[in-house]
Amino acid sequence: MPLGSKWIDSNPGGSSVTGGRVRDLPLCYGGGVKSVLIIRYSALGDVVLATSLIEPLRAKYPGVRIEWLTDAAFAPLLEGVVDRVVSFSRRDPLSRAAAVLALRGRFDLAIDLQNKLWSIRVARAAAPERKRFVRRTAWQALKSLVGRDVVLDDATAAELYARAAELDMPGTTKLLVQPSARERASQLLTPSPAPAGEGRGEGQSKWIAIAPGAAWETKRWPAERFGQLGKAMQSRGFKVALLGGPMDEPLLSGLRAQCTPDADFTNESLPVLAAALEKCALMIGNDSGLVHIAQAVGAKPLAIFGPTSPRRWGPRAPGKALSLGLSCAPCTNHGSHECPLKHHDCLQRLEVSQVVDECLKLVVA
Repeated sequence: MPLGSKWIDSNPGGSSVTGGRVRDLPLCYGGGVKSVLIIRYSALGDVVLATSLIEPLRAKYPGVRIEWLTDAAFAPLLEGVVDRVVSFSRRDPLSRAAAVLALRGRFDLAIDLQNKLWSIRVARAAAPERKRFVRRTAWQALKSLVGRDVVLDDATAAELYARAAELDMPGTTKLLVQPSARERASQLLTPSPAPAGEGRGEGQSKWIAIAPGAAWETKRWPAERFGQLGKAMQSRGFKVALLGGPMDEPLLSGLRAQCTPDADFTNESLPVLAAALEKCALMIGNDSGLVHIAQAVGAKPLAIFGPTSPRRWGPRAPGKALSLGLSCAPCTNHGSHECPLKHHDCLQRLEVSQVVDECLKLVVA
């Protein structure tokens, strides 16, 4: 094994899943497709959404061995989902080179969902048969460089990935929560006794998770409103777990100024966050990777959408995408630093009371 890459052999025996029919791919080496490499290493939400290919791939190729190339930060989430995870550091040239050497010539089919120059190189080295997710034409890519990106709003992200892999339809997203992560989450979610006369109401001490972060500024509902939401839900008997990471600290501070969370997961690993979400009755957040983790572990997410497409990125039922549906939205595929119209009405006009109402509907649904 070349230095700088890591293999996590999480399911040596493999498994097969029966499901819908997909179109045949050309045979490789005269024996059919027996090994597949999936390439998706950023961002968090995209990696989770790409797990929707696992079920239909195993249905098409019973006994197929599926491996995944991803960033080391996301590798623990994929343990047990595929047969092997190959991780690398995107910022380390030696790690990148080692990953290429580790994968060279080992697969019948490579599915490149990243579509970057380096991922194309990896796919070419790994397999003779390749499929690639191409989001833009060359002309559209040039237009995006001057701020005229074409917004994809006619299919879900999972459906787009399935098309790229030449599958009829995607499966469900799925992550496996590790026992150690589940134990840590349980420790933090142990409820403290409520004072006499408190802690009752609609929630009856159910846990909800609030995640105010998002990579881009325009995708963020104001942090102080998340705090007001948390306080309103606590007054109805719910317990609030706060989720986020180091990059979210300014937003977390804004939330804490309005609401004191009952459990704080902001310094925990991604597997522990997944375990916490698994135990919560509801998760409320912006259009972000944590929404997709919540969906993948069986939680019920309420995702707040502003400038991005609820159709493409929103959670499936019983989760819900909450959007005001303004005529100017969606205006971007992934978010931006500022609203192109300078008003940010798609999120500024969303009131706390509207989100509380949706939360209560989902909790009892």
